[in-house]
Amino acid sequence: MSKSIIWELVKINILYSNPQLLASVKKKQSKRKDASFSAYKSVLLQQVFMVLSFGLLYSVFFMGVDYSQSIGFFSLQLALFTIIAIVYGFTGFFSVFYDSKDTKLYLALPLKPQEVFLAKILSAQGMVLPFLMPCLSLLLITYWQIGGPLLALASIPSFLILWILVNLVNLIIMHFVGEVLTKSPRKTLISTILMTGSSLLAFAALMFLQSQQTVSLESGGFVDFPIIPIFAGFHYLVSHTISLETLLHFGLPLILMFGLIVFAFKTVIPNYFNQVLAIENASTKRTNNAKSAKIPSNLNQALVKHHLSTLKDSNLMVQTMIQPIIMGVALFPSFSRFTENGGLSSVEWDFFGIALLAGFLLGSLFAGSTTFIGVAMSLEKENYHFIRTLPISFKKFIIQKFWVLAAVQFALPTLLYFALALGFMKVKLILAVFFTVGIIISALLTGQIYYWRDQRLLMLNWQNSNQLFGRGAGQWLIAGSIIGTMFLGAIILVVSIILAGTIGAAYVSSALMTLLFVLSAALQLYIYKAYWQKLK
Repeated sequence: MSKSIIWELVKINILYSNPQLLASVKKKQSKRKDASFSAYKSVLLQQVFMVLSFGLLYSVFFMGVDYSQSIGFFSLQLALFTIIAIVYGFTGFFSVFYDSKDTKLYLALPLKPQEVFLAKILSAQGMVLPFLMPCLSLLLITYWQIGGPLLALASIPSFLILWILVNLVNLIIMHFVGEVLTKSPRKTLISTILMTGSSLLAFAALMFLQSQQTVSLESGGFVDFPIIPIFAGFHYLVSHTISLETLLHFGLPLILMFGLIVFAFKTVIPNYFNQVLAIENASTKRTNNAKSAKIPSNLNQALVKHHLSTLKDSNLMVQTMIQPIIMGVALFPSFSRFTENGGLSSVEWDFFGIALLAGFLLGSLFAGSTTFIGVAMSLEKENYHFIRTLPISFKKFIIQKFWVLAAVQFALPTLLYFALALGFMKVKLILAVFFTVGIIISALLTGQIYYWRDQRLLMLNWQNSNQLFGRGAGQWLIAGSIIGTMFLGAIILVVSIILAGTIGAAYVSSALMTLLFVLSAALQLYIYKAYWQKLK
């Protein structure tokens, strides 16, 4: 294999590994008309910065735990960070191996499959190493606590084994996902499900890790936690080097790892190009079938079908599905405490106004600049000007598009939170209804604001959906709205609960309901006069 060829391939593929990072680099490049600016170098430097930052940041958190005695907690943290590295790494692997459009171009070039494969693996490390780097810090601190600075050097080979294992698992998963894609034309749907599920899983793991870290600080450094197989082996390797535990938890997994290496070289690497071609053929068949599909019987059906056809970007789908759900996951540890001993089930119906307020706060986070509603008209691209020339009302087209996208974006999370309120939180039906009404009203109001914003910042020449997310300081807008909503919302909720206990829940709820409905009506009237009424 040629090192120079591999490096050139890495420079190409590293741009595909993290689309969001690439979007920010392109934005920076557009501002700097400097010929010396290198996109791949900028992406690489940012990835190195992330790797070092994660390693140093989590080193501080690990300092307060005695890992020499807390074997179970060590195995838990090592397992969680490894899982997160696999999950986020898989998104990088998938982007580089299957979402990039360069692979089939290499077929006509004198390149070895091993060179292409190795370059793509190295390119995906920017998504693997930031979340795996805390494992190196954890191993270093643990080995130092067990045997001092000399034994701490053993953390490097242990980390390399873990790194190889993570990449092997990603390769194997990616191979089997590729096999599924060769038989299914729905590549976008499958990739969306995988990326959404993996992101939620990683976030849930981080939240659980945070809760366990709190336990460790409260217990003076020692945490009694069950030992997790395989990962405990990295502790036994230095604490009980010659033992049955080391053989079972480290020796056997090492043998399994060598088996995976053999499988990768014999099956995964040789079949990669064939997989890419098969996936391309499956997508072509899907397109041909779509062309021969049944023609809608009326104009409304045709327009609805058109609106839905613009929502095929997997990255956008992931962002849209995750944003409303991830806030619930983040708030889950706090809410779960209220469910102990039937906490929320004992809340009476006269707290309906506070339930409505909670729904308003949560619903305001359903829409954003990185969701369907926030980029709706920009998704039309070249169709935008074409549709304006058609003998149909463009105003009605815009209004219909909003309602179709709002239904797609808001229906699932709204039903999910209604079910959680009744099933998990065990609140009374009337409170769940008011909570859901608050979500719907707030989501629709916020959705209209972002829908309007997208048309003010209309961009039709985008190549990657991440370019749409950064318009008008989009990322800062998301962060500010989330922090502001959670901070101010928490204050208002606490004050409302205190007042309910002081002057009566029914009075506070009635006042809150009246205030929220009046403010909502006023905001809706403003949006109508400033936006909807002016459409032509």
